[in-house]
Amino acid sequence: MRIYVYNIVQQKNTKKFAEMEKKLNKKTYDKILTTAYFIVLNVFKKNISTRQSMASKTVKYSSLSISDKAKCNDLVQKVLRFTVFLDPWINRNKKGRLRIEILCLVRLALVDILLRNVRQKTVLKKYSELASSFERTKHSKDQLRYFIHLGYSVLKKKSLEPSFLFESKIRKVLLSQYNLENIERVEKIFSDSSPLDLSIKSNASEESYFKQLKGTSVNQSHFRLSQNTSLIKTKGYYAGDWWVQSLAASLPVKIAPMDLKEKIVLDVCCAPGGKSFQLADKGAILTSIDKSKKRLNLMKENLDRLNYDLDLICNDVFEYQPKNLFDIILLDPPCTATGTIGKNPDLQFLNPLDKLKQLSDIQRKMLKRCAGWLQDDGYIIYSVCSLLKEEGEDQISRFLKKNKEFSLVYPKKQGYLDQEGYKTNKESGIRIMPFFEEGIGGTEGFFIAYLHLKGKSN
Repeated sequence: MRIYVYNIVQQKNTKKFAEMEKKLNKKTYDKILTTAYFIVLNVFKKNISTRQSMASKTVKYSSLSISDKAKCNDLVQKVLRFTVFLDPWINRNKKGRLRIEILCLVRLALVDILLRNVRQKTVLKKYSELASSFERTKHSKDQLRYFIHLGYSVLKKKSLEPSFLFESKIRKVLLSQYNLENIERVEKIFSDSSPLDLSIKSNASEESYFKQLKGTSVNQSHFRLSQNTSLIKTKGYYAGDWWVQSLAASLPVKIAPMDLKEKIVLDVCCAPGGKSFQLADKGAILTSIDKSKKRLNLMKENLDRLNYDLDLICNDVFEYQPKNLFDIILLDPPCTATGTIGKNPDLQFLNPLDKLKQLSDIQRKMLKRCAGWLQDDGYIIYSVCSLLKEEGEDQISRFLKKNKEFSLVYPKKQGYLDQEGYKTNKESGIRIMPFFEEGIGGTEGFFIAYLHLKGKSN
């Protein structure tokens, strides 16, 4: 019965979108704005991620050109990044109730006004046309136009300059784990668009190579591209000299304290593949597993371009039965991904805290399972892109209390690690804050722990 009802609802929703599209096609309208509106509305009204919306046939994101997709992404990302800042101002100035549909249009309009420098005449025209097309917004055009005029008024006075703020529930949890100064530094980092980072193959990591790229060299094996850079046109794309990977995500392998060359390694939950590519580049004999066939197919495309040799397996870690034990297991389990909110600002509106207990249980079970697949004197590299200590420090502390045969090991001192945002905890692991490498725009929040199985001979 539930499946039947769900299908009926889905059919109705599809018909609604089709009817909306039919109405819109009768007019000249802004396809970028309309697509952005549907994506933003899905986040706040239906709890649907931007990624899911973009993959949906009803939203028609795929029909946009490459340049229009980039413009749509920019608008959506800015709205989601600055919603927590803008909403109190909207509430203070509203005249009566605002439906969620009109509220999303107001948010979009304010971003166009305050951050994208769109002309007043253009904003009034395209937002009025879009609002007129829908039953739930056509009677609220006066409210929308009022906010548009008010937006240009504060723009002239420069009295409203949006910045990123954490959603109240998440901020409360973070403040229980970090001090206010650190939270505000993270919010400052997340106020800017996330940088695009490349991991460079070891045989291409030469100074002369970096000089031909547009951006900043972070260290010998990592490069930060300048904004608005085309990946396909970037030197080394077709040669397979690099792959896209954030600086923070690269650190678990980059700073690993153990030798990786010719070690038998398992990468668990490997997609989209960045850490597997690093391991292969360092000469590991590698098996990589992930249960998502779709994500593995994308990983394989990169693997073919990079020309690395490894065993790629589509399997759930709780069903996988290795034939042999491993020297090293890299475990990057599912998590709340709160460390990536700067890059994925929709996450904080999709109730990540509600999933914390379930995800923490999965992490615990994965750690336990992987611990049984190690050779004596082996290692587990545990990493999560989370700011929450329940998924990092607390998870590892619990594991060590129950598994006395394991101990923590740490990287040898390396120059670029000796800066704010990199913190070693002797009882749990390494915390990477988003203001690590703050001088070039920071990075994501991450947690890393290197767990050593002492072995029978120790």
